[in-house]
Amino acid sequence: MNTAWQTFVQQRLSQASSATGDMVLSPLPPTAALAIRGGDAETFLQGQTTCDVRRITSEQSGLGAFCNPQGRVIATFRILRDETGFLLLLSADLAEKVAQRLRLYVLRSDITIETADVALFGLILASAAPLQELLQPLPRTVEGVTRARQLLWIKMPGPGERFLILGKAEAARSLWFDLAENRGATERPATDWWLQDIRAGLPTVTAATSEEFLPQMLNLDALGGIGFDKGCYTGQEVVARTHYRGQVKRRLYRARLAAHATPAAGMRLLAKDKTVGQVVNAAPNDSEQELLAVVHCDRVHRSEIHLADQEALVLRWLELPYTIA
Repeated sequence: MNTAWQTFVQQRLSQASSATGDMVLSPLPPTAALAIRGGDAETFLQGQTTCDVRRITSEQSGLGAFCNPQGRVIATFRILRDETGFLLLLSADLAEKVAQRLRLYVLRSDITIETADVALFGLILASAAPLQELLQPLPRTVEGVTRARQLLWIKMPGPGERFLILGKAEAARSLWFDLAENRGATERPATDWWLQDIRAGLPTVTAATSEEFLPQMLNLDALGGIGFDKGCYTGQEVVARTHYRGQVKRRLYRARLAAHATPAAGMRLLAKDKTVGQVVNAAPNDSEQELLAVVHCDRVHRSEIHLADQEALVLRWLELPYTIA
């Protein structure tokens, strides 16, 4: 990520109040953008990712994952097209690992893989109405992409209206400043954005959970992140076999804990001293911790499940905004 942009955001947040209004600006959790360029970029990514890259257009983004040959997810990402190829947004602590692995498959393809120097942030609103006069057009459908104020806007799932915004640092600073100083937006830390991802049931694989889960365990099938009729890709045989045989015994669930709990990605979940799951993402809200966790399906709602080192803190289950098998 652009270091000048990071410095700008840190300075803004250090001066911000703790209030939260109807329009919230938030940096993203540590996120990197990999740029995949070249004449063979689409074909190359189609053979390496779980998602159907052909459905990704200049106006439509999507979710996907890179898997190892055993079908385990190395990293999740959001993919979009720009003027010169594809951008993949993924956890910053996995960017170099993913780039190195992808380069092993380039061979003689017309492909370049590099980290893109972009600024990223989120905008969370109760309603998009305040933006209608300021910005046109806005994406109307979830995962839709438009360009406004020299920036790309992706409409994200979740309650209310939520946009992931990216582009050059200068344009990002101008928009952030305008919204904060002239439009009444409040400035909040990255945990606010991650909390919205958790409430939308959107998992982010980080270094702590890389190569732990099959894509279906992360509900990527329910989220449109797996193309079952797209052809071969690394790990595809295992992913397809799991799908067609109905062998998904663990799934991603949403839960909450008391505010003084300390869940973290990769932390084990126990039921009667037996490991039954693992935390994927967690973030605080005003009165508790909310999290996404991969848990054995036959234990959810049937057993008291707690963090490995905090037996008294039992998970309370929350609904996901989509249906899983």
